[in-house]
Amino acid sequence: MFGGRRDGRGRRYIATLVLGLGVIWGGAAAYLTLAPRSYAGRFVLVLPGTGAGTSVNLESLGQAVSTSASAFSSPDFSPTQNYRRMLLSPRVLDATAERLGLPEGAFPTPRVDLADQTKLISVTVPGPTPEAAAARARALQETFFALLDELRRQEITARDEAYREMLAGYQVRLDGARQRLIAQQATTGLVSLDQYGTIVAAVERLREQMRDVSAKLAESRGTTAQLVRLLGSTPELANAALLLRADPIGQELLAQLAKQEAEIAVLGGIRGAANPRLADAQAERANTLRRLAERVEEVTGTRPANVLRLRDLGLREERARLFERLVGALADQAGLEEMQRQLSTQIEAEQKRSLDLAGQASRLDELRRDVQVAEAVFSSALARIDTSRADLFASYPMLQVLEAPAPPRRPASPLPVLAVAGGAGASFFLILALGLTWLRAALLHAILRNGSSSSPSLAAGPGISSVPSTSPGPPSRAA
Repeated sequence: MFGGRRDGRGRRYIATLVLGLGVIWGGAAAYLTLAPRSYAGRFVLVLPGTGAGTSVNLESLGQAVSTSASAFSSPDFSPTQNYRRMLLSPRVLDATAERLGLPEGAFPTPRVDLADQTKLISVTVPGPTPEAAAARARALQETFFALLDELRRQEITARDEAYREMLAGYQVRLDGARQRLIAQQATTGLVSLDQYGTIVAAVERLREQMRDVSAKLAESRGTTAQLVRLLGSTPELANAALLLRADPIGQELLAQLAKQEAEIAVLGGIRGAANPRLADAQAERANTLRRLAERVEEVTGTRPANVLRLRDLGLREERARLFERLVGALADQAGLEEMQRQLSTQIEAEQKRSLDLAGQASRLDELRRDVQVAEAVFSSALARIDTSRADLFASYPMLQVLEAPAPPRRPASPLPVLAVAGGAGASFFLILALGLTWLRAALLHAILRNGSSSSPSLAAGPGISSVPSTSPGPPSRAA
């Protein structure tokens, strides 16, 4: 048999094996029976990977854009590692202990596992009972979420204060721009560029009216000159003839004068120039002419040089209508001339005003642009304050509970599988060690024997032979 003579060697090896296996499996049994039971409360968190964006466009005022990139877009920042460190931080653990009524530092350190290539965070908290483990896990989760909410509120508050300080500066700029604009408007009376454009357009409209009036005035003057030439009368005489035509007394005097002239003509032809009756008729005619002249002066306000020319108006309707046209043309001409003078005055005044306001309009436009820019910046900053409040997860991404804490169904330790695996492994290595020890003597004897038979002869000089030693030594005794 390998290993030499047994003597009591086999019994020693068997006893060692039995003793070793007893110690190994006794320790495993003691671990399963005597080790305190421990339970693990567990919850799993998940991080959504998409970013959030907000855009606010205020018509005619400005635009505010608030965009949050994905929490995993930067290779230098991992939100899962960040949250892992926060879960293991003393601040979270001490706050959880305080929540559970434990002394500071008494809360056990949880185990936080991050699954590769995922956005999952698995948190395990030990506890003496299933309910205690679940309560600890629930308290840790609530404390961690409360800390995240507090950090987010602090970030929003700090950002809001910074925006409000900036907004106060924008408000001062906006108020200053408005005050300058109002002062410019009050000084010049020019409210807007539309008003200045209205003034310039009014000058152009007045010029167009001036051209129309000038054309009508030229037409009226031509008509008046033609009527004066056709009638052979002055405008003043035509006016007097029209007034006399409307006067009953004047018309009666004209009719009486016509009868007297007819009687003079008859008497002069029949009785001769020396007839007393003719002289009386001529005296009556002279008296009628005097009365007619007085009546004309009374009606028209002027005494015409030749009253007899007024008889045409009373005798001929055609000439009367021509006189009426002449008087109407004269009235139109006077009205157009007055309108021309008024338009000329207005054009001159409005043109001077537009020239005076040209520089002021440019300054007003510049001030209005400043106000618009200040309003746009102020409104955009105000909108950014509101949009920054809406983005709560800019620095601390949103977390969702994938698995809520629940009492575990089986203890986390001791584990029978772990005890069996440990005992089996220890037993295997014990048996392997004893087997190698059992075969050690035989292996060493075989190695020594092979080495003795294959060792080379001693080196000798010329003519001298070497004789190997053949005397066997005493047999070695196995250990």
